[in-house]
Amino acid sequence: MATKKALPPLTRELLVQAQINRSNAAAGGSGAQILTSALISVMVTLEGAPADDLAGPPLTNIGNGTTAISLPAGWSLLDGFNVRPGGCGVTVTEFTNQGDGIYDIRIVPYIGNPACKWLSGEYIFAIQLKIQRKAGIRKLILQGGTLAKLIIP
Repeated sequence: MATKKALPPLTRELLVQAQINRSNAAAGGSGAQILTSALISVMVTLEGAPADDLAGPPLTNIGNGTTAISLPAGWSLLDGFNVRPGGCGVTVTEFTNQGDGIYDIRIVPYIGNPACKWLSGEYIFAIQLKIQRKAGIRKLILQGGTLAKLIIP
């Protein structure tokens, strides 16, 4: 009796774009509060259509901007590859699904160290998505990523 081989995963590329609104982030600002945060807006499309279901059910929101949260499964925010001397990484404090393939990620200077604060200069972030789903008898992998720059005067 022959055993069925699992089919290889089917991979689809997500187009991921991001812009960062400095919002309230200013040199010297720190702490998990809206008054010291920046907002990364991420737009995700799959084959030209908005991908608005990449964080659980549509319109899933996590956090309120005042405490550390984890991003939804399959989402990554990388920031440790370009930290300036004396600088710190960031903490994610809110994730919002705005619908139509638009997601917002609120960040503040790393809250695990009270000495961490925003410094003047450029911060580069990588946003990566790798979402796994079932597509009939196959596994479907949706993946993509982008870089975004935050400038604090």
